[in-house]
Amino acid sequence: MCELTAQQLKQLIADTREKAFLIVDVRQAAEYRLDHIPGAVNIPLAEIGSDPFVFDETRKVIFYCRHGIRSTVAVVLATDAGLNQENAFHLRGGMMAYTGEILLDVPRVDLFSSGMTLVAVMERAINFEKGAFLFYDAAKKKFIGTPLHGIMVKMSQAEVGHAKIIFKMLSEKEPGPLSFEDVFDRCPGDILEGGKSLDEMNRFLEGVSPENKVDILEVAIELEFCAYDLYKTMAERSKGPVIKNMFFTLAEAEKDHLSTMINCLELIYPE
Repeated sequence: MCELTAQQLKQLIADTREKAFLIVDVRQAAEYRLDHIPGAVNIPLAEIGSDPFVFDETRKVIFYCRHGIRSTVAVVLATDAGLNQENAFHLRGGMMAYTGEILLDVPRVDLFSSGMTLVAVMERAINFEKGAFLFYDAAKKKFIGTPLHGIMVKMSQAEVGHAKIIFKMLSEKEPGPLSFEDVFDRCPGDILEGGKSLDEMNRFLEGVSPENKVDILEVAIELEFCAYDLYKTMAERSKGPVIKNMFFTLAEAEKDHLSTMINCLELIYPE
């Protein structure tokens, strides 16, 4: 994926003819109206995959959002819908980097190492789902009394459902004495499905004000996108039919979650 730093974008704007590039703000209209990069057009993330305005093969298209999370997803949606990958860019760090604000930095970790057994892969995947469940479970308590509470409840329940899918496939391949509840309970859930530390994410959650609901939605979008990307990649790389099918199933589920999170932005910034 091609990305530009804030300085590179400013240089591109200064040195390039206007007709040669398009800057797209993928935030909600209310966010755009508050502040945006001069010359940027507003196409909310939910509309990126169906808006022909961005599919002009003669110019570069630079997507940006607040932190760089939604714009990363926008590049994937736009290229899937027909935009030339060589012309698609996103602004690293988003509007916050462009204006010089401090960015959230969440470290990545290794996920699936080579040589892992089928059982080990599935147990690792269940642990990721447990981590996501714990995060959303904590988030729902943070947002009691807001529209996000119900969303976080559904997301936490869905992560348990994903873990059950994995366990069912694991049990069919390698039957064992433990129930799903036994396996799920013993998983620490220390790493989320997108490969992020639960401790780090909980510290982030503690610092989020209930009024700044877009922050939690952006992180949820990133988590679901990372999970989708991970599972889709693992499905393509896996050779065994059982593990390949599991990853494809999970990728589809994460894609649905991603769509849900994107549509939830309308609750935060309705027109």
